[in-house]
Amino acid sequence: MNKRIYTSLGYRLQNLSTYFKSFDFEKKYGHLIIRRGDSDIRVFKQIFLDEVYHFFPERFDPQVIVDAGANVGYSPVWFASKFPSAKIYAIEPVLSNFRILEKNTGKNPCIIPIQAGLWYENVNLKIHDPKIGSWGFETHAADPVEKAGVEGITISGLMERYGLSRIDLLKIDIEGAEFELFKYNSSEWLSKVNMMMIEVHDRLKPGCSKLIDEVVTPFGFQKFLTKELTIYYKS
Repeated sequence: MNKRIYTSLGYRLQNLSTYFKSFDFEKKYGHLIIRRGDSDIRVFKQIFLDEVYHFFPERFDPQVIVDAGANVGYSPVWFASKFPSAKIYAIEPVLSNFRILEKNTGKNPCIIPIQAGLWYENVNLKIHDPKIGSWGFETHAADPVEKAGVEGITISGLMERYGLSRIDLLKIDIEGAEFELFKYNSSEWLSKVNMMMIEVHDRLKPGCSKLIDEVVTPFGFQKFLTKELTIYYKS
């Protein structure tokens, strides 16, 4: 990776070359693929330069992290660098993203890539592309008669499949599907989650923030807002 790549994409990341010179990036994070002409560079900047997920309680040491909407793998790689003893379950429904995710995380045995979409029930999902880049794909329940689609997996189903008794950190960026995820059946798993980082998409599902607040409050979560995220945690 070098400055010419980013210049050719037309992005002004003036501090990027200084950032890479400050330490051996590849040694810390491994070799990462960034596709030209896509939203990858913006996701990369958010995660590694802006560190949008760097909001944790004091002495926070998660052992189980679920990253729903892992895109091409930058967020699970970043989480792994912060919490090297954690097991990270990286969920991504879109095949083109998932193939890059596998390459970006393949050398880290603590990251488990899962091609699926997080949903409130175990059904096939269809992918909708709103044409805003590979970070904006949406998932919807497929018609039962449709054979195509991607697996929809519930949090309870994920925990059962991998033998998880708890989730220390649940990161959710699933382009509006968080509305259904919390509206239906969330009482089955909320007591088993310690902290959540959610990118809430009220623009796609009006009332989503209010719904999530109402659902999670009885489970003892406190709320904290950042520019990008809504964070819920149990003290």
